[in-house]
Amino acid sequence: MPALRDHNSLSRVAVIGAGLIGAGWATQYLQAGFEVAAWDPARGWRDRLCNQVRNALARLQVEPVRQAALLQNMEFAGSCEEAVAGADFVQESGPEDADIKRSLLARACAAAPADVVIASSTSGLSMTDLQARCTAPSRLAVGHPFNPVYLMPLVEVAGGRHTSAEVIDWLAGFYRGMGKEAIVCRSENMGFIANRLQEALFREALHMVAAGDATVHQIDKAVCSGPGFRWAFMGPFLTYHAAGGRGGMRAFFESFGETLSQPYSRLSAPALNRSLRDQVIRACDAAYGRFSMEEIDEWRDSNLQVLKAGLRPNPGAPEG
Repeated sequence: MPALRDHNSLSRVAVIGAGLIGAGWATQYLQAGFEVAAWDPARGWRDRLCNQVRNALARLQVEPVRQAALLQNMEFAGSCEEAVAGADFVQESGPEDADIKRSLLARACAAAPADVVIASSTSGLSMTDLQARCTAPSRLAVGHPFNPVYLMPLVEVAGGRHTSAEVIDWLAGFYRGMGKEAIVCRSENMGFIANRLQEALFREALHMVAAGDATVHQIDKAVCSGPGFRWAFMGPFLTYHAAGGRGGMRAFFESFGETLSQPYSRLSAPALNRSLRDQVIRACDAAYGRFSMEEIDEWRDSNLQVLKAGLRPNPGAPEG
């Protein structure tokens, strides 16, 4: 493929798909100083996207005058091809459906300039599979964010069988240049890294509810007030390394290693039958139903901003 564009020369990003994640990316790119060309096939998407971006900027406490200026940098394309034609970078955020994403990526690949990198926000689909219909698959990679995109630092970068190593390095560098914490996944596995960990915890939580071991609200409080309180700045390995005291992880394994083989968790997925689904839904409605989703989003974003402002960098060596 042609030489990739210099990060410092980029000024225009195409956002394909304007749902929750696409709107989050649009907010992120606008704040980073890019022009955004957005497109979505859904009816009424322009108004929804404007409202989502405007609400996100308000929660970020961006002044109204600044909000208006940023929104002026967002254009609404009439097609996928129109959006990507003049773009310096493309972020696809369509539905998590392999057929839809294959189609969108193929269209973007055919219409975008040959030296433009195209990233998919997929949360677990195989990039090798998603590349299947593309004429230049070497420039396609995964750029999987966490919601809300404009506040959560993590982006997981992964390639497919045909993705060039140069594209992976370029994409990770691009995200890092915007202040993201970009992790390059070493292998192409479903769920990448963070979602595999997140869903393992959720599966165990569902087992607890199904068995009557704990309520939905108890589990949420236990995570937030217990391990989750540390997880914002200490991952599981650093947590247990610190738990070993002066002996570190070696001492932890010597003292507590046998507990890892005990049946603390059930691990495999529970039977997600109608009864369990209804039980969890009723419990969530009872615990959180009095709040609108807009109120929850505002509360979440406010706390994330406070958290980001107060945290010091992880002491571990940086690694992509």
